[in-house]
Amino acid sequence: MTELLSDFHEDVDHMTDEEFDAAFEKAQELSAYFREIGPKYDIENTFAYPTIAKFKESGLGAFSVPKRYGGMGGNILQTSKIISELSRGDSAITLAYNMHFIMVGMCMGLFSEEQNKLWLGRVVEGDIVFGPFSEQRAGFSGLADMKAVPQPEGGWRIYGKKVWGTLGEASDIVTTNATITDAEGNLPESFEERVEAESFFVAEFDVDENGQGDGIRIEKTWDALGMHATGTHTIHFEGFYIPEDGFVCEWRAGAFGVLEWASLMFASIYLGMQYRVLEEAREVLSKKTLGATFGAIAAAETKVSNVGHIIDGIGDMASRVELSRRVVYRTCQELVDGDDDNWPVELRFPYIGLAKTFCSENVMHMTKRAMSLVGGSSFKKGAIFERLYRDSAASMFQPLNSDQSCTYIGEQLLAPDELND
Repeated sequence: MTELLSDFHEDVDHMTDEEFDAAFEKAQELSAYFREIGPKYDIENTFAYPTIAKFKESGLGAFSVPKRYGGMGGNILQTSKIISELSRGDSAITLAYNMHFIMVGMCMGLFSEEQNKLWLGRVVEGDIVFGPFSEQRAGFSGLADMKAVPQPEGGWRIYGKKVWGTLGEASDIVTTNATITDAEGNLPESFEERVEAESFFVAEFDVDENGQGDGIRIEKTWDALGMHATGTHTIHFEGFYIPEDGFVCEWRAGAFGVLEWASLMFASIYLGMQYRVLEEAREVLSKKTLGATFGAIAAAETKVSNVGHIIDGIGDMASRVELSRRVVYRTCQELVDGDDDNWPVELRFPYIGLAKTFCSENVMHMTKRAMSLVGGSSFKKGAIFERLYRDSAASMFQPLNSDQSCTYIGEQLLAPDELND
């Protein structure tokens, strides 16, 4: 893990300010497109298929790929700014493509040099990556029950299913974790052996228009409260073949060194949603009037922008946006600067995750507050606030959530060895 962290801080692919500005303009254009078509796919509860071509045309899929592999060389802070801008347009659609940004960021810290050249080169050419990892009973912390059975000719056949397969309908490359078994498909018996056998794989992902592929299929199961356009479905692995060069690393040992790409990219999604909530609330409340009300002079219109609790509400939301921005971007900057080397290694991931939990709590507070300030019209189906309220609820579930973070940090700090130190 130490080697991974030091590699992460090497500044060999720096993106210039001019290059970032050009990429950010592309993100603004794509964000506007997401905003335009988002309502249709929220209503239809389907993945926004027209965005695939637009996303590939933008070239942003290669934003964080190092320049030495042909990418733009964006660091984690710059990537966060791109994602928060996309999310300002439509958080649900951006949440889907966020899986690609997460997996590119994680993989380039776990792949071998040969794998980076091959798979990141594919990303530069326009391919999209997704990574289904969660299993029904396991959640984030549970070891994978999905099996990787060794084959006589080499490689593995994968059996099992993943329940949060976001972006599978648009992807060309799959990354996932499975536990290597013996030749008969038996999982290791001891806990230590299970941990060592849980592995990370990468392979070509090729399915037809019905989601059917060779040993793999997409079952369209997504029907959730919000984030309708993400295309998050169940992925069935039914003897899916992984060649020998598709093995990446032991999963648990590798993943915790690069999970900042998951945590901070999720935080960026909800930061972008906060931008949108504040924007929409200001737009409505700066113009809204109540007609003649008790306490008004004669029959004058009462502008809600002059009402105390409305003023306070907007001020509160703006304050939360600014604090979230500082927390997310500052956390990213500390990683870029290498300040995380000074943190206890066991607490690195949950400390990074505090940015995500902070944004999650703020965005849920803000969407609820915005609905209260705007009034009953915000409760109607199709209203932007109704949708933002539903979509913000997804922030509770990406790991680590607030409860998991507090428990993990508390356990580490109260461990006897830590107390002795």
